[in-house]
Amino acid sequence: MKPVLTIFIYVSYICGLLLWQHGLLTALGSTVRNRLLIRRSLKRLTDSEELKVRTPMGRRLKLLIEGAEAGHVFASVEQLQAASLICGLGAAFVVALLEEPSMALLCGFFAGAMPYCILMARLHTRRVSRSREGDILVQEILNNYKIYDYNMKEAIEITAATMEDAPGARRLVLQLAKGLQRSVTRREVEQLLSVFRYSLDTAWGNALAANILFACVYGIRVDAAMEDLLAGIVKSRQVIEHSKRENNEVRMMLRYLAPVSFLLSAAAACRYFDFTIGKFIRYQLGTAMGLKWFLIMVMLYVVSVLINAFFSREKMDI
Repeated sequence: MKPVLTIFIYVSYICGLLLWQHGLLTALGSTVRNRLLIRRSLKRLTDSEELKVRTPMGRRLKLLIEGAEAGHVFASVEQLQAASLICGLGAAFVVALLEEPSMALLCGFFAGAMPYCILMARLHTRRVSRSREGDILVQEILNNYKIYDYNMKEAIEITAATMEDAPGARRLVLQLAKGLQRSVTRREVEQLLSVFRYSLDTAWGNALAANILFACVYGIRVDAAMEDLLAGIVKSRQVIEHSKRENNEVRMMLRYLAPVSFLLSAAAACRYFDFTIGKFIRYQLGTAMGLKWFLIMVMLYVVSVLINAFFSREKMDI
């Protein structure tokens, strides 16, 4: 009889405790249930078409559009692919009406690749300008990180709002801050930082992204690591400023000498060979040989300008 009475007392005590804390327990259960639902929804959204459906080439093109800040021109990868297809087929069709199929195929391939090449050149220019602002970027993030109690998300938001001396890096940090506000899971943060790394393509950019990941996801203090990173970037700037040589002659030749030379050839034909402007244009564009060489000259000129855009300026790296 005594064990039964003891069990009854314990059961009554537990039931009374549950009734007393009924409101708190209901709220706690509701919170846990909502959190599980949110996590399930976030996982479904994160693992959806953006990460599963796109091929490796599609993901690379998306990174290219975001890194080159060309979202206002190409809102999606499909628009970029459609623009390349239209340019390629259009150029091939027009040239096929005047030239042989091999020349039409060459021009079509060249025109179809132009949107991608222009975006790559734009991306490289953006990367160079952002890399030259690396010491300012890291210094600002580090200062705000210390001021705001080692809260990396808040430090990045403040940096994006207050950094004035580095406009290229500021746009990149502003995009990162907006993404971090919406990011909840580790996978979302990693995906966001992959765009950040791709937009910089430097060793110090990869190190900075790793520090941001450790601070945002794991709550690790990274001020010492960022101080070492800043010291390395400052030394790199000193080396680049000391050894930098701008080849202005090559740039001037590519931008001005080639077009001026073509115009001077037209003037020389009119001056010394009794050509008129109409006759020169007719021989250049109205004959098979003249049109072929004109298209070749244009393609070589565009390729030279793109190559110069890639190799004329050096990124600041460690």
